Amino acid sequence: MSALAFATWAPEKRRKAALGFLAGAVVLVLVAVGVPLWLAHRHYDTALDDIGQRLVRYERLAASKADLEKKLEAVKAKGSRKYFLKASAASLLAAEIQEKVRQFIEGNGGRLVSVQPAPARDDGRFRQVTVTIQANAGIAALRKILQQIETAEPYIVVDALTVRAQVPPGYKPPPGADPEVYVQFDITGYAIPP
Repeated sequence: MSALAFATWAPEKRRKAALGFLAGAVVLVLVAVGVPLWLAHRHYDTALDDIGQRLVRYERLAASKADLEKKLEAVKAKGSRKYFLKASAASLLAAEIQEKVRQFIEGNGGRLVSVQPAPARDDGRFRQVTVTIQANAGIAALRKILQQIETAEPYIVVDALTVRAQVPPGYKPPPGADPEVYVQFDITGYAIPP
């Protein structure tokens, strides 16, 4: 609309148009100022609620500190280090696992074929050492070997167990004989590094 057309309007109509423009400008200013203030207020209310909830959680944790310290001392008193390998160097850890498994295999009538240590790796606070073992043993001996590994201290774990028969298909062993099987497995142990 041009200024000339506005000038030709009746004075009452011009007054109403001017008041309408004024009201629109006031509403526009209120919206331009009010909406950001309302959004900021909502943001800070949410942040204050979040901080309040965190404060309650932290106060609860702080209150339970003494109880947790008592429990930690009880765990330390039980000697939990006996469940971990003793050596500190990776090669010594692998040798410790190798010696323990060799005793289990040979003590139950099996034969150790080969031992291959894998590189040690850090797993959080612990050092993980894996050794690949290949052996020959009878079924009953294998069961005893695995049971000894499972119940041994320090704890060592059998991973990736492969058992293969070494007899031709259709072979029937004589009564009382236990055919040998080829066994390959990974033994994993954990140590607490110094």
